[in-house]
Amino acid sequence: MKNILSLLLVLFSVSVFGQKYPVTDIPADLKKGANAVVRKSLQKIELTDIESASYIEEKAITIFNKDAFGFAVFQEVYDKLTKIKGINITYYDVDGEVIKKVRNSEIQDYSYVSSGAMHDDSRVKYFQPEGLDYPFTIEYSYEYDYKSTMWFPQFVPQVTEDLAVESATYVAVVPDDYDLRYKLLNDLSEPTINDLANDKKEILWEISNLKPVSVEYASLGITALVPYAVISPSTFQMEGYAGDMSSWESFGQWQSMLIKGRDGLTDEVKADVDQLVSGKTDPREKTKLIYEYMQKNTRYVSIQLGIGGYQPFSANEVINTGYGDCKALTNYTYSLLKYAGIKSNYVVIRAGAREEDVFTDFPNARFNHVILSVPMEKDTVWLECTSQVMPFNFLGDFTDNRHALMITDEGKGTIVKTPKYSAEENAQIRKVNIAIDAEGNAEVNSETVFKGLQYDGKFYRARESQEEQRKYLLNTIDIPSFELGTFELVEDRSTETPQYTETIELSIRKFGSTSGKRMFITPNIMTKVSDSPPKDENRKSSFRQRRSYIDIDTVSISLPESMRLEFQAEDVSINTDFGDYSIRYSFDYENNVLTYIRKMVYKEGVFEADMYDAYRDFYRDIIRQDKAKLVLIGNT
Repeated sequence: MKNILSLLLVLFSVSVFGQKYPVTDIPADLKKGANAVVRKSLQKIELTDIESASYIEEKAITIFNKDAFGFAVFQEVYDKLTKIKGINITYYDVDGEVIKKVRNSEIQDYSYVSSGAMHDDSRVKYFQPEGLDYPFTIEYSYEYDYKSTMWFPQFVPQVTEDLAVESATYVAVVPDDYDLRYKLLNDLSEPTINDLANDKKEILWEISNLKPVSVEYASLGITALVPYAVISPSTFQMEGYAGDMSSWESFGQWQSMLIKGRDGLTDEVKADVDQLVSGKTDPREKTKLIYEYMQKNTRYVSIQLGIGGYQPFSANEVINTGYGDCKALTNYTYSLLKYAGIKSNYVVIRAGAREEDVFTDFPNARFNHVILSVPMEKDTVWLECTSQVMPFNFLGDFTDNRHALMITDEGKGTIVKTPKYSAEENAQIRKVNIAIDAEGNAEVNSETVFKGLQYDGKFYRARESQEEQRKYLLNTIDIPSFELGTFELVEDRSTETPQYTETIELSIRKFGSTSGKRMFITPNIMTKVSDSPPKDENRKSSFRQRRSYIDIDTVSISLPESMRLEFQAEDVSINTDFGDYSIRYSFDYENNVLTYIRKMVYKEGVFEADMYDAYRDFYRDIIRQDKAKLVLIGNT
């Protein structure tokens, strides 16, 4: 009996003291509003030499619900420059008891090639658990051996909203004389720097008890709300190419080194260029012809090879294969222009319609795309070389209005900014003619011209089949009970301000609703604001409108001969920091035609939290005005 009791005590001791991460240990203020809590996070990178480093990550995250299930999935990418090893993954229940220890044989290993990417040596280690009850905790660790020192892991304890952090630590071990550069954001404290043996130093950040934050409507995003550090090297090396990232000029020199000597062309292509520009004297015209030649003779393929994915295929490789990625196609276009005697510049940029701009005061490698800049006498032409359909000198929202690193003629780097499209350039101009009969039915003819960024999201429709176009129109025209008649979707590139036009005919039953001798109509037939910003009585963060636009609708309504306006319609004018809205009415008594002109200007900007109620009121006012009805009455 004594032995049995001793055994039970031992088992009880193991059970109690062997528990890890019981949910009850999490402070209540961290659990409140959290989908998950980081129990511990350790990131440690040690620079071995100029071209290699080792990295260890250990993390434990308690997950409360399905919204945070992504944290339960282990997924780490590696390639020939990044060897992964020492993976350990364990799952714990609500009490901190082990419920699953993942075997190495259960971890999947597969190519990370995404859709459309034909050349990519990246692979991924992946494990997704099944059948776990919330809450549970994942604990994992792994190591990387880096064969490049161009990238340092960033210190971002709170990577998403509704995530709390109990404890997070970042350690960088570098030689005493190494300048590890960092930019601190949102009140992250300066690191502690400790001297170590062997002429090394430790740069240490520690942070704890971060409560979850919520990303509010139209805010600047999670990176504007949480403390973090952007960390970058000074000197580095990748596949034998040494570089210096301490200035944009020196980082540009490294980029220039990767593209140097890759501009050779075949005699056949040279002959094509000679024929294209023969008799042409205008550099802009030559550039346009060469750009369109490139588009016709190449296609885009994602390629993540060549000096860490930074060195482009040579121009000859593009000629031989007929394809390339953003680097290769930009370099190829540069090579064609160079042969034609036209200077251009390779530009690396952070692309994406909703991507944040780079830090101009902190050189780093946050770029993911390449475009081409072609200086002209009075302005600059910008070329997106990955698209076979993008118009000449048009970037769209993928790379507009942001800073980028341009490689100068001298082979150095300098920061430039891409064009910003104004509201007038981002225009939607709609003209609508409506004829109403005495029963309230209407025949409608509409022509809508889209320009700038409003063109950018639609011009490809002109290339679709008629059946696809019909489906698109039926799904997007926000009018109840209509029949779509003839339509035409056309793109016009005859000028450098391309535009896309939709011309449609509609039949609408009961456009006007009747009651006795009166008829009620809504003159704003097609361009309506339907959603307002949500109510937020405790707004905390700034908000923004990313871009400026203008919508102008001119609606001419031919009234039934037997009817007239019962009351004079009143004009509307609303002017705010966020936008301007106006309605103007006029009436042609001779022809019994009402004209309604609606103008809406959206203003780009960042606004303080205390302006949010006014912002919401502005859109609520517009919704109300867009729904406004006019009353017609019989003449007898």
